[in-house]
Amino acid sequence: MQKRTVTTILTVLILAVIYFFFQEDEGANATFLRVVDGDTFLAEIDGEEEYVRLLLVDTPELDHKAGNHQPFAEEASARMADSFDKFDPIFLEYGTDERDRYDRVLAYLYTKDDELFNELLIKEGLARVAYVFPPNDKYASDFYKAESEARNKKIGVWSIPNYVTNRGFQIQ
Repeated sequence: MQKRTVTTILTVLILAVIYFFFQEDEGANATFLRVVDGDTFLAEIDGEEEYVRLLLVDTPELDHKAGNHQPFAEEASARMADSFDKFDPIFLEYGTDERDRYDRVLAYLYTKDDELFNELLIKEGLARVAYVFPPNDKYASDFYKAESEARNKKIGVWSIPNYVTNRGFQIQ
């Protein structure tokens, strides 16, 4: 009986070690600090403050100095601010290329409900699909589909004729 108990305990311990060793990190891997604009935010990652740029999306620009914001820039920023509070634990899925030329971390951001925030911005007409550079193009086909639906509904950035271009946003 005692030998069977020891064997059972050892088996459970070995299985637990295997489980924890090979388990993917499904928890938060960063802390949200503040919104910069609709597609960029500040986060704490491994104890360091880092600017994070959302992969495959472009939102209209906030002009922080002069206050001349592009249409829907404030709405995109507000969407992020409404979705994440300061010090919220967040989950980032990093790009294959981890940083852009400005040294910002490149990532997909997930909401508390496990939704891909990058895609939500597109679905709601607050962003366009942009900067699709392999190998950082994992969700490009899903994003293009969401963009097409938003464009067909003429919501957000798609509600202004000729506002969205292949180079960004402009008022004619």
